[in-house]
Amino acid sequence: MENKIKKIITHIVEVPLKNTWQISLYSANTRQHAVVEVILENGIHGFGEASPSPAFMGETAETIKLVNDLYLAPVLIGLPVDEIAIAHTKMNQAIYAQTAAKSAIDIALHDAWGKTLNQPLYKLIGGEVRETVPLTYVVGIKNNEDAYKEAIRRVNEGFNVIKIKVGNEPKRDIALVNLIRKAINDSGQEAQIRLDANQGYDVPTAIKVIRELEETGEIESVEQPVRKWNIFGIKEIREKVKTPIMIDETVFSLEDAMNAIKLGIADIINLKICKVGGIYQSKKIAALAEAAGMSCTVGSNLELGIGIAASAQFVTSTSVVKNPSDFICGAYLHEYDITKMPMMDLVKDGAMKVSEKPGLGIDVNTSLLGKGSK
Repeated sequence: MENKIKKIITHIVEVPLKNTWQISLYSANTRQHAVVEVILENGIHGFGEASPSPAFMGETAETIKLVNDLYLAPVLIGLPVDEIAIAHTKMNQAIYAQTAAKSAIDIALHDAWGKTLNQPLYKLIGGEVRETVPLTYVVGIKNNEDAYKEAIRRVNEGFNVIKIKVGNEPKRDIALVNLIRKAINDSGQEAQIRLDANQGYDVPTAIKVIRELEETGEIESVEQPVRKWNIFGIKEIREKVKTPIMIDETVFSLEDAMNAIKLGIADIINLKICKVGGIYQSKKIAALAEAAGMSCTVGSNLELGIGIAASAQFVTSTSVVKNPSDFICGAYLHEYDITKMPMMDLVKDGAMKVSEKPGLGIDVNTSLLGKGSK
């Protein structure tokens, strides 16, 4: 039987959130996910996912479906599923950017490839460089009392890094971090705090907030303190504080990563699989970061189980991802998932072990995808 691509279907799945999710860029009560289903001539189905927020990505589930249906799927039909490099060349020739759309297809191709060879994906993209994946828990913007309680509860569950969403109110941010830091110290735990401003500060404010927090203790890192285009502002912040600076929204591509490295603007790259073009492009960016002496983490766009599984397979096989990753975030926020087993069931003591099943190692509840998944 041939392993060539026979059909590519993009489903739009909307899942409500348990509570309002707020960061400095936006707030949401529900999320739309683009789920890609690649069907091979041998009958194998591979699944991929992207979960873009318009304010963050500039893409939506609807635009992803449009781009996939009109531009990307047509150029991939008939291609062997393991020709990943050629698939990306064809997609890039078909349409510029659209990295979330390409990510969803890339992940589905990798899933189908692993299933074709009856191997878990991590064995095909580097092997097992770590047995378990250290995780970060993310606390969204909310009142300080609720944020404090949520952070301490997760520390007690074994998460060694708590990421606090900040960027709207500097005084509130400083007070909250000091509150959580004191509670962690009093509990005897060794958990660290990471801040994520999601571009919310300006340069002087970021420097002031970070320096004030440095006077009372350490911060693991500060992620994307200012607007993504303000690369010289990020560089200025890095030069004026001791805390490691992480970039996320600044890196959507291999070229973005190279520019950031050349300019020396950051210490860490948040490598979101569903943001930069998928697993194939993520491996390239990871290699650049490693050669530059940087480290990486793998973040979340609030993906469901498919995107979470893809990130877990990537981190398992990629040594430069040394900072704990928060790609599990969406599993805690949605009312339900489209994978038959909740991804949280794979989390123990703040870490995750990937499944040994072929491909992404997940079973998708296709009844939630609507018509076309049969």
